Formats: sequence, C-alpha cells, structure tokens
Amino acid sequence: MEAKEALIEVIKTLIEIKAAVPRQILIDVLMGKDTREVKDNNWDTLETYGIGEAHDEDYWANIIDVAYERGYLRTKSPKSSDLQPSATGKKFLSKPTSFVIDEESDMTEPTDDIVLDDIVKSTLQEHPAAEMTASPKTKQQIKLIHAIDRKIALDDYAENESLALDDVLDEVENLIHQGRRLDITYFTDEVIGADGVQELTDFFRQQSDNLEAAMKEYGDVYNIEEIRLARIVYRVQQMK
Repeated sequence: MEAKEALIEVIKTLIEIKAAVPRQILIDVLMGKDTREVKDNNWDTLETYGIGEAHDEDYWANIIDVAYERGYLRTKSPKSSDLQPSATGKKFLSKPTSFVIDEESDMTEPTDDIVLDDIVKSTLQEHPAAEMTASPKTKQQIKLIHAIDRKIALDDYAENESLALDDVLDEVENLIHQGRRLDITYFTDEVIGADGVQELTDFFRQQSDNLEAAMKEYGDVYNIEEIRLARIVYRVQQMK
C-alpha cells in the first residue's frame, strides 16, 4: 500500500506543532480530536488539525510506527518518547518519494503488545551496544513508557503484563526519578478525578510529598494507589 501522502501529513503536522509530542497527541491533532491538551496548546488552530480525519486511530498509529522504524521520525532524546521529524523525514518532505507499507503485515490492526514489542526492538536498534545487554527490566520499562504514551490504563497494562498495580507504580516512580516526564493524567483524571488530583497535588506542594503524611491526611478519602498516582503527577509537575 502506498502511504506517501499519509507520511507527508504526519511530518507536516509535527513541523507545524513546533515541538516533540507523544504519538497519541500527534494522532489527536491529525484526527482533529478536541482534547484538553490540544486546546490548551491551540493546536486546534493549526492548518493540519484534522487533516487525517478520514482515517481511524489504528491507521495513524501504524503509519507513525512504521515511519519511526524506518527513520523518518525520531524521539526527542533517549529519555523521552516524544516524537519529532528526523533529518531523513525533513528531507522526505522536501522531496517526497514512495512510502510503501505492506497491507498484510504493517497495516494490519495490531495488539498493544505487538506495537510495544516493535518499539522495544526499534529503540534497542538505535543503541547497538545496548542490544546485547538489554535486560528484561529495560525492555519492560520501554513497554511501560510507550503504554503511557498510548494512554493505556495502568491497571489494564498491569493485568496484561501479569503485574500488580503496585509494581507498575514502582516502575513509573523509578522512571520519573531517572528524569522521564511521564504524563499519566489521562489515567488519574479517570480514577481519581481532576478535582481530586488537584486537591492532592496542592497538599504535596504546600505540605510534603511524604506518602505517610498524605495517607494520614486523606487516607479516609483516597486509597494508597490513588495517593501514589497523584504524587506521581505532582513530581512530574515539579520537573517542568
């Protein structure tokens, strides 16, 4: 399947956004989704906003994944999963050439595990020295980062990976400690509510981000997992 025009739209949109963004955000802009983050950044005023509304989310996810694997897109840094055009992608945009995707493989509807495993492989290929020594833990971290990028509910991710939610939260906290800005507000707004998250992050900001102190104050309202989730949001906010 020839997907040259789709790749042109992806790269044009990223250039117009003028920032590296998570894949899901890129898809939201392409499809013209009226999300809070799109509106807050005025991306709904871009010329490319909604340019890809004729296709569904799976279509764009696959286009973006293949574009990344083939070097047309790259991540902002080794510590970020945010995407931006590579030099190859910008060259392609100035002089587009064929971008053929095999319908029977690349464009079939993927499961999250297939997509994430492909991303693990691509990430390790970018760092050949790490490919031989990458531990299962490293691979799991990469899968978790991209699950968050795809806005997969953390409890669903934990179940799919046969992990306890506590273990997933431990890993998210470890990644944040390493300097990765992971936005999990799509999940906390759903399970705690935006007002609840605001209440807890205000407490962490004004009092302490000590978990025991927060449990003492709010343990009768929120459970330990909810408080940990809000603390993760707070710590990411402090990184900005």
